[in-house]
Amino acid sequence: MLTIACWAMKGGTGKSSTVLNLGAALSRSKLKTVVIDLDGQRTLSFGLGMDGKTPTAIDWLARDKPSAPLETQVKNLSIIPGDMGMFRLVSQSEIFTQSLKRIRPLGFDICLMDCPPNLGLISVQAVLAADRVLLPTLCEPAALKGLSEAISLIRDDSPDKPIEVLRCRYKRSLVLTREADDLLVTSAEDFNYRLLHTVIPENIAVAEAIAQQQPVLEYAPKSPGAIAYKSLGKELLKIWKVKA
Repeated sequence: MLTIACWAMKGGTGKSSTVLNLGAALSRSKLKTVVIDLDGQRTLSFGLGMDGKTPTAIDWLARDKPSAPLETQVKNLSIIPGDMGMFRLVSQSEIFTQSLKRIRPLGFDICLMDCPPNLGLISVQAVLAADRVLLPTLCEPAALKGLSEAISLIRDDSPDKPIEVLRCRYKRSLVLTREADDLLVTSAEDFNYRLLHTVIPENIAVAEAIAQQQPVLEYAPKSPGAIAYKSLGKELLKIWKVKA
């Protein structure tokens, strides 16, 4: 099972939307995928119609016995739903490695973890325990500052951990976007990350799909957002070298 932590230091970067829709795209490739909602805001859980369902991420992290992920309405896609208690979770020890080991025997191909947009216990431990890190970002100064800080923090502890950077809510026509693109391209080698070719455009259908508790691939399959997430799934599967 390949484990990916999806993390951003700044909220509003499209992190939860990416986990939801990337998970749906991977499941369409016949990969058995599990998404884990570690963010107390629980956007991922809500977007899949699973907010309030149990067992939650708190149960998964706290129990010695496996808490089986719940099946969603999307074929091949399961979830460990979020819990508001994640805001208060504290631990004196590393808890993610053992928790991930408990779901490895369940036969999932890919695990996507939606991390809180902060430097708290949950985010740090999830990033360190993951095989790879996916960092969504906006193409604007504040977001790029948070991105560079996040990459530096990861590199301090895991110099060789693969990092992919995804541009979300992309507005191609803006000069600011083009300037950010240039900076991301030139920084990739210095910070040792891969800037993904796929960009996720600003598209109202993505937000509408979450409100309807569906992946955008199902809600509006011909929308720019759905097309982009399908492309993202294909690109990442080539990079990750994962086959159904």
